[in-house]
Amino acid sequence: MKNTHKQKELWFGFSEDKVFGEIMSNPAFCKHVLQGILPEILIKKIFPPKKQEVIIDPEHRDQKDVRLDILVEDINGNLYNIEMQRSDDDDIARRMRYYASKNDQRYTLHQGYTYNNLKNVFIIFLCTFKTKQKVAIKSTYQTINVDNHADILQDGLTKIIINSNGVPDGTETETLLNLVKLMKDLPVHGDKLFDKAQKRIESMNADPEWRDTIMDFETRMLEREQVGEKKGLKTGALTLVASLKDVGCTSQQILQQLKQKYGNVFSDKQLEEFLKQS
Repeated sequence: MKNTHKQKELWFGFSEDKVFGEIMSNPAFCKHVLQGILPEILIKKIFPPKKQEVIIDPEHRDQKDVRLDILVEDINGNLYNIEMQRSDDDDIARRMRYYASKNDQRYTLHQGYTYNNLKNVFIIFLCTFKTKQKVAIKSTYQTINVDNHADILQDGLTKIIINSNGVPDGTETETLLNLVKLMKDLPVHGDKLFDKAQKRIESMNADPEWRDTIMDFETRMLEREQVGEKKGLKTGALTLVASLKDVGCTSQQILQQLKQKYGNVFSDKQLEEFLKQS
């Protein structure tokens, strides 16, 4: 019997990388969102946002590269790095630290300037995953004196986590609450810029070329993550070999340890090659 039920097409919402980059690269919408997240700062004007900006250090190829979802600077020189985070790898804090260091490395201080010229940096993570404990929608972190929490180190770095599954505390702006709805693929009403964003998301989903682009991108990112994971495991295997050699283990003993720990990822031939390399 022929199945007459049409399979429902996958919906690519605001949190999907390509969609997020397309929507947030609109200067008017990006400025609107930033102002909603940071109402205490008057953001007069922003320069066109950069999307999928890759930071590579050619002189240190062993360092982890970074691909920034959205990078934008305002007319006062403040730098905003906005990232969409859909999965909880239990590394948000350290990931934010690394992103901040990469922003400083590339964008915040030019040769010949003093440290007083260092730009203010805001690392903003938009998280859609559920947390084990209740959290606020918006959490702001700065460098404080642990002995006196009122003493904030003026290093110009602010880290903000927006969690769409967080609990509102009454301090959120209407724009921030609308952003949370958009992150959850819920309809937003009464805001012209969000109306335009939602219509753009709808048009992207209705466009076969855009859908192909999104799906191809998702596939490439998955492959990239898998390659990165395997590269990290290889580094771990080589480190294990070196450590075991230092304590006087025989090649047979080392190979046995490698098979026990990495045998489900690498073949015996690959593990033997690691033993030769180290």
